[in-house]
Amino acid sequence: MHWEGIYVYTFINISGASRAKTIEVNEKKIDPDDYAPAYHQLAQILREKIMGGELRPGDRIPSEEELGAEYGLSRMTVRRAISTLSEEGLLRGERGRGTFVVEPRVDGGLFLIPDFHTEMRNRGFSTRVRLLGVKAVKAGGVPAEKLGVRRGRKVLYLERVLEGNREPLVFDRKYILYDKTQPLLEEELGYGSTAEFFPGGSGLKPVRAELNLTATVLSAREAELLASRKGAPAFCMEQLLYAANDLRVVWGWMIYRGDRFSFASLSRPL
Repeated sequence: MHWEGIYVYTFINISGASRAKTIEVNEKKIDPDDYAPAYHQLAQILREKIMGGELRPGDRIPSEEELGAEYGLSRMTVRRAISTLSEEGLLRGERGRGTFVVEPRVDGGLFLIPDFHTEMRNRGFSTRVRLLGVKAVKAGGVPAEKLGVRRGRKVLYLERVLEGNREPLVFDRKYILYDKTQPLLEEELGYGSTAEFFPGGSGLKPVRAELNLTATVLSAREAELLASRKGAPAFCMEQLLYAANDLRVVWGWMIYRGDRFSFASLSRPL
């Protein structure tokens, strides 16, 4: 399965014992000019160490004080990064002992959902994004709630079809937080991944996402757009994208043809 824009892990029921071994993680540094908050950067550094096998199940990570001194961060910032990884199921704190990398279970795992365009290129497929339409609308009840804005506030709504090898594969619908001081051009909305909607220095650029995957069937319109049949099986990937400071900037869903996509689950390195 493929989701565009951000590399996301969905963790399932990970637990395990610990070994009292501490690994140093100090190659990367926190970039104060990065739009991503410091806790997010530190969480990503530790996450990469775990996923790359440099921090192994049972290893004790450095203490909050040690990580704070190494990366020039406050204990509160470090604690938030560790809390993020604990919620993902990667770390577990033990009172009086420290924080440890958890042991993966073989009946659980993670789904890797790479960028749609990158995945198509890796398969040797050409890609095209067909913009069906984009307009400013007043946020209704559900979009307003999802984006955390008042009902009736102006937001952008767009519809696109993502194609691989000239075949329509994904129907993309999104509501985007509108900021008149940072206008988005139609050509920016019509091409590329969702993260590319926003310039690098924009305060609206996404730094994390929440996904919800469900099974569905194609409606008549979806089937027509995806060159399939009404009622054909499909996947629905709901997306909620956050910028820094937990600002919600994009909400929507992508409908994937069920006969063209599948999921592969991997456990973390042992």
